Amino acid sequence: MLLRGVSTGSNAGPHKQRALLMEPVKKKKKKSLTPVLDAILNGGSGVSLNLIDIGKHFDRSKWLFKSSVLNDAVVFKFPNFNEELSDATIKAFGGPGAKTGFNPIETGIYLPYSTETPEDGGTAIYLRQKNYQQLLLDTLWAPANVALADPSSSEEARLPPNIAYDLKLLKLMDSIPTLDPFLLKECLDAAGIEYDPQILRLDPDEEAEIRRLISEKISPIIQKAFQAGDKVLSNRERLLEALWNPTMPEAKAFVRAFGIAETEASPVFSAWKGITFYQLQVRGATPKLKEMIAWLKSKDAVPIDAAANKKFMPQLQMFNVKIIGVINQNITEMRGILQKYESSFDNFIDGNPTELTSFLRSARKVYYILGYCISSLNSATAIFNHMIKPGEMVHLTFDDTNRLYIRLDTTLNRRREVPATF
Repeated sequence: MLLRGVSTGSNAGPHKQRALLMEPVKKKKKKSLTPVLDAILNGGSGVSLNLIDIGKHFDRSKWLFKSSVLNDAVVFKFPNFNEELSDATIKAFGGPGAKTGFNPIETGIYLPYSTETPEDGGTAIYLRQKNYQQLLLDTLWAPANVALADPSSSEEARLPPNIAYDLKLLKLMDSIPTLDPFLLKECLDAAGIEYDPQILRLDPDEEAEIRRLISEKISPIIQKAFQAGDKVLSNRERLLEALWNPTMPEAKAFVRAFGIAETEASPVFSAWKGITFYQLQVRGATPKLKEMIAWLKSKDAVPIDAAANKKFMPQLQMFNVKIIGVINQNITEMRGILQKYESSFDNFIDGNPTELTSFLRSARKVYYILGYCISSLNSATAIFNHMIKPGEMVHLTFDDTNRLYIRLDTTLNRRREVPATF
């Protein structure tokens, strides 16, 4: 029987850490997987970092977090847009309201009642909810170990080192739009976090290829800057190196040349690489998207028991049209962003830096919008293929078709519910 308890934050093994303040989990009647939980568990690596699943194939002595409870959790992303996606894109590219805060993809932690059957339910904590840090402290670590005795000192200084470390790690994860292994690795490496690369399950050859393609894409712009003759930008190789190490003076000089503050060098380069990474992802996602849309538009989407559910078929057909519409909206938005990126890129090479300057200034906002578009579409295809195996264009029952549409609608929704329990 698995136990869910409170970690003391020590370096002892996970079973010893849970020796106190624990109660056995009562067996509950198995319930159906909710659409939100399905999106978390089956939406793909961009949506969630499933440490439970990773732990089945990994040496637990080399874990990512200090808290054993966090190492038996699922860190996940979810959208929380307060406006229409098209309006958000206009603002991101320098339209009205461009200077307002924009960070619409949030981060949560799913703590299942049982790590053996996470689909049976659990609780969730959201990193931007009110008093989230205190809630984390109360949930993940014994209160006796996290007494904040001196209110005059900084928040971090009042926390034990292990807890401060885990909170820092969670904040880093919240700073990127998706949890794709490559982007997460870039984020952790830039912050100097030590971890075992196996946790991210990123193939070294795949990483090298991604880095090569990103360098290949961005290097012409760096080459153009190199040719401009700025003394600080006089070493092309160091400029290329600065792409992967934005703390270098060349990175600061590069953004300064576009009228961007030097302090923004790291987030600008991070977002720029991220956008280029998503551009590469689109290529891999296209065949699966086409297959899913083809099924939704075909007779295969008509349930095998449609005649028996004739009364409810009009509503199901309207649901089908809605899903296709949202998918197409995200594809249109994604393509529009990438076309604008390509246009600014080409114009800069031709000697007109205006569009690229605007793009770089808004890169972080564009990064989040594009991250949502590609992540939601990837998650939708992952959930689709979870119910309908690739190449098997089968008919589902009415109930299963409706269930699939509910899950796709949840995954594609730009604002998602945030339940405290599942």
